[in-house]
Amino acid sequence: MLVRLGAGVGIFLYGLHLISGYLEELAGPAVERSLRRFTANPWTGALTGTVITGLVQSSTAVTVMTVSMVDKGIMTLEQAAGVILGANVGTAGTGVMAALPIRSLAPLMLVGGAVLVLAAEGLTQYSGGNNRSGYIKLTGALAMGLGMLLLGMELMQEAMVPCRSMPFLTRLLGGLEHPLGGVLGGAVFTALIQSSSASVAILQSMAAEGMVGLRQSAYIVYGQNIGTCVTALWASARLSPAARSCARMHLLINLLGTAVFLAADCLLPLTAWVGSWTPGNPAMQIANLHLFFNLASTLLLLPFSRKLVQISKIYSLHFGKKVLS
Repeated sequence: MLVRLGAGVGIFLYGLHLISGYLEELAGPAVERSLRRFTANPWTGALTGTVITGLVQSSTAVTVMTVSMVDKGIMTLEQAAGVILGANVGTAGTGVMAALPIRSLAPLMLVGGAVLVLAAEGLTQYSGGNNRSGYIKLTGALAMGLGMLLLGMELMQEAMVPCRSMPFLTRLLGGLEHPLGGVLGGAVFTALIQSSSASVAILQSMAAEGMVGLRQSAYIVYGQNIGTCVTALWASARLSPAARSCARMHLLINLLGTAVFLAADCLLPLTAWVGSWTPGNPAMQIANLHLFFNLASTLLLLPFSRKLVQISKIYSLHFGKKVLS
């Protein structure tokens, strides 16, 4: 069971890496130009962050890139606020894609992608390479990456079948029914595996096997958004004060979003309402929860982006000491 689960997570993460790596390599300079050009105000910045993250399939990569650009003085903290909020929305697309009934296409995508990559390598070897071979290779790599995402999801769900009867796991999941327990569990697990997309995919597999309920899943999703901030915090540790403020702003945005939704969920049946969109499909319910949470948080916090910047400049993570930025 653990071997199958580990294989599923590994294949899923490698698929994400393949998609993200090729797209970043292809569009790295264009991404930087877009981030500089279309972030004049928080709203266009959020839209840019959403689109780029949806293409690259990694909010972590976009956030770390944004922190780096703030460190180099290419982007201001005010510009970064919108991009970070948009990146949270863009990353939810992976969960939606993973929940779609297309897993049976995984072998076809893997085989077709491999054939295209090999064909592109052949063209490069015999003709010296051209734009056509580059596009063929990119298409093949993207197909293989998507196939790995779907295959990883399939392996993870199969690994969850025997887990339903494990008393230890049942007790552990029972502790996540409390809001704070669910948030903490989601944050810690996502911080450990360094990928909110993979963490959401595992949660979708567990929900599909009836191991976690919808409300319990909502708490874990909130925590997953907090856990994904760890990478940017680590990346900014030795950078400029402005870059550290940017990483702290990422954490602040997700903490505030979680706090607002935990409070709102006590007063309004938000989780049940989102779940009613796709009854009988737990994986899609979680994907919708993830998307709704990030979209609503972004729309709620965007008007206060300047205030978020001010707070992130003043307070550090180290016991509230002031930093100069």
